[in-house]
Amino acid sequence: MKVLIVILASYASAGLAIALLLYAYRSKRAQEFLISDDPHRSATDRELRSRVILNTTVSITLIFSVMYGLGDYLYYDHAIPAWRFALEAATVILLYDFGYYFMHRFLFHEWRILRGVHSVHHAARNPRVIDSLLLHPIETFMGLSLFFGSVALVGGVHLYTLALLFITYTAFNILNHAGVDIPRFPVRTLGILAAKHDRHHHSMISGNYASITPLPDIIFGTVE
Repeated sequence: MKVLIVILASYASAGLAIALLLYAYRSKRAQEFLISDDPHRSATDRELRSRVILNTTVSITLIFSVMYGLGDYLYYDHAIPAWRFALEAATVILLYDFGYYFMHRFLFHEWRILRGVHSVHHAARNPRVIDSLLLHPIETFMGLSLFFGSVALVGGVHLYTLALLFITYTAFNILNHAGVDIPRFPVRTLGILAAKHDRHHHSMISGNYASITPLPDIIFGTVE
């Protein structure tokens, strides 16, 4: 039951964030904070809807299959000290973020075969929140596999740590594509993330490859 709650809580938070951003786009007050007044999306509305439905289906199927089929490798539910929650979360985030950096930079942007797969996502030059789901299903599969692989690599984490990680994973994927830059506390940092990722979408040879933290881009000199 706890596993189901974790999954539903993650999807509920993601759905709420998407709904709020879609509502904000229609607000006159929000217009001044849009990074671009148009997503400059080469995909048609029909193609976008198809991608959203397909990737949501792939995501739900994979997450339920892995969480229930490989749970012994991913999480446990006995009591642990608070410091271990923090250590587990930080370790997985670093593993995932560096892993995603290399996958994103070298596989999706430099390897010809997967470059074509990733170009589906770059159909939006100035992404909005819905473009977080404008993906080829192969990319969806690889991203989720990397996330679960990072968790398994540390020997599994507490179920509550996994809940926090999963919400963080989905939240940053959404916020990176928010398409708004609000230069005000406390959301200034979120605006910086969206603006950074917007620059990445301008071409297939841009920097800003990391997903959650800027650390990999800073270390390897690919910050834009």
